[in-house]
Amino acid sequence: MASNNKRHYLLESLVLFAILSCALSVWIPLRPAAAKHLVFADSPGTEIESTESKNVATTFKWNVAEKNAPLLGLSQDRLQPGFDQSLSYHATQFDFAIFKPLTFDEERGAFLLPAIAQNHVAFIELSPAATAQSYSSTTGIELLDRDSMKIVKTADGTKYLFVRYPDNEFRCASIKEPTGVTLNLLYTANGLSLHGVVDSTGRSVTFNYGKQGIESLTQTWMSNLEGFTRTWSIVDATPDNGMKYAHAVRVGKFLPSNALIHDYTAEMEESDKLLAQIFGGPNAVVGANGFEPAGLAASYPLYRGDVMGDDGKVRRGHLSYAMHIYGSADGRGDSPLYVPAGFTSHSSEPSPTDAAVIFYYPRLGNLTDVTLAIFHVADFQLTAEGERVRIGNLGGPGGSSPLYRHSHIEFYRGNVGLPAAAARAALRIDPTTVFSQ
Repeated sequence: MASNNKRHYLLESLVLFAILSCALSVWIPLRPAAAKHLVFADSPGTEIESTESKNVATTFKWNVAEKNAPLLGLSQDRLQPGFDQSLSYHATQFDFAIFKPLTFDEERGAFLLPAIAQNHVAFIELSPAATAQSYSSTTGIELLDRDSMKIVKTADGTKYLFVRYPDNEFRCASIKEPTGVTLNLLYTANGLSLHGVVDSTGRSVTFNYGKQGIESLTQTWMSNLEGFTRTWSIVDATPDNGMKYAHAVRVGKFLPSNALIHDYTAEMEESDKLLAQIFGGPNAVVGANGFEPAGLAASYPLYRGDVMGDDGKVRRGHLSYAMHIYGSADGRGDSPLYVPAGFTSHSSEPSPTDAAVIFYYPRLGNLTDVTLAIFHVADFQLTAEGERVRIGNLGGPGGSSPLYRHSHIEFYRGNVGLPAAAARAALRIDPTTVFSQ
């Protein structure tokens, strides 16, 4: 029954998206020539049910040119759950998925730009170009790499500015068209959730979050010198699909349909608890099986493990062969950081950018010849405490914001120090295989 409910919910979401794509010019699918550079998508190729059989309550478009209308055009009073995952900003060459971050594929050495195409999220591959620190797609979309800032430029001159946020994800901060129209994308205090959008004239769209994600949308605008404020609610249609997630919270709509892991099992829960006992304090919480703690669900994806691309290739997520450790399930708590005793060499101090410290173990847990890397270490100092060594506290540079504090842990094969970012994927060891009960 749980599987049937999941398929039914996915089907309804795809139907809604298909109607929006056909109904409005802002949702026109990519032209065939542009679609050739889309390498994979968040949703597998699922057949879409006839839109005539569905009563869809929401349609929307961007009223960029209609200055007296709200910025985001909504024809109905209520929005469907998950509408944010299909919300895009129309450009000449692609429709930009504004809720998705710009990512870097370490194995390909290419940036992946999120776009909406053929009723689901796909990615445009930007490969290294002739000029240093520049990348481009086969259709001429360009990316300039400025370290903590990435600038994407399309053929018509529209520029997308991506900024690095506390979790090291690059999210779009502004969109500037050649006509001078500018959209500024505003994020919550922890930098993990899109809070709203404001255009050049002061019109705003605000996304109001609750425990299950976005619960309503509020817009402000001016018309004939009169100010307006209006709120659209989200239809409460979260399915009770019986799926088990990190820390026994059910929020099915946050699991990508192309996830390779579909259930947070009791074995995964025990594995995460064991790792929390090894590396953290008494209240520490770990995500090492592809799932983040459930307390982050309102502002962060629960599933960050492997996904299957439309090209048949497995794509690693942020927590594929890596783990996060938090001081509490909501990500706001403090915790000391520990490592097992037995290392024969270690860093003298954290690295200057992301506060990483390195430990080499001839034997660690079930394995031999292992390098342990812990990123975002605060108050670094080694203090032996029985079979563990305290190394400081979590939430060092790059891992802390007012509402989000964590450290990131990876294991590498061999005595390799801190490998270059491009080399890490090939060296990583699944944290769940290093230790067992």
